[in-house]
Amino acid sequence: MPSQYLDVCRFNPTAGGTTDWTYSSAVTGYQGLSAAGAVNGATYSYRAESADLSQWEVGTGVYSSGTGVLTRAAVLFNSSGTTSKINFSASPQVAVVALAEDLPSNTAWSTFTPSPSVSGVSAWTVNSAKYKQFGKVVFWSIDFTITTGTWSAGSVMNFNLPVTAASTATGSASGWEFVAVGAGIFFYMQTGGATQMGARCASNLVATSRFVASGTYEST
Repeated sequence: MPSQYLDVCRFNPTAGGTTDWTYSSAVTGYQGLSAAGAVNGATYSYRAESADLSQWEVGTGVYSSGTGVLTRAAVLFNSSGTTSKINFSASPQVAVVALAEDLPSNTAWSTFTPSPSVSGVSAWTVNSAKYKQFGKVVFWSIDFTITTGTWSAGSVMNFNLPVTAASTATGSASGWEFVAVGAGIFFYMQTGGATQMGARCASNLVATSRFVASGTYEST
């Protein structure tokens, strides 16, 4: 999952070496983890650097509000040209940063199983179903073709949403509205529960008709 963000957060850890970052104090002119609103259990991207910038490390870690520790869970790159933890000779400064990998345009799409279902249609061809998650926001896109049967006007077709582990879709019908185009027909998207979405067509769709839709939702 992409990292969450904090504003102007830069701090001094208690030690260098290869240990996790235990919060000591905020760097002058910046906010500490708690003051910046760090959330317990959330993942953050960081850059750690020595005073002379000869040693540095960029990675991601998980924050614990109880211990004040930001782990060094994954090192992405460092001053040694590896993905290992730098053995800092002195306590570095650590900043919570936004990386290219955290931005939506740089997040890879993942596939998911939508399992479309509606009375009257016994078979579908799923041309594609993909999603990408950016913090709490999930972007999704689907492309179905009716293989056998008829999707009758007014009938609601349900399909699964790509809700990831430890993440629950939230919202109400008034807050979940999407417009999709399939076979030249507009569809109104409505909630079908925490892990489903529903679509209602305006006229009959028969075999070989295609349904294409996309949207977003927020997870917790």
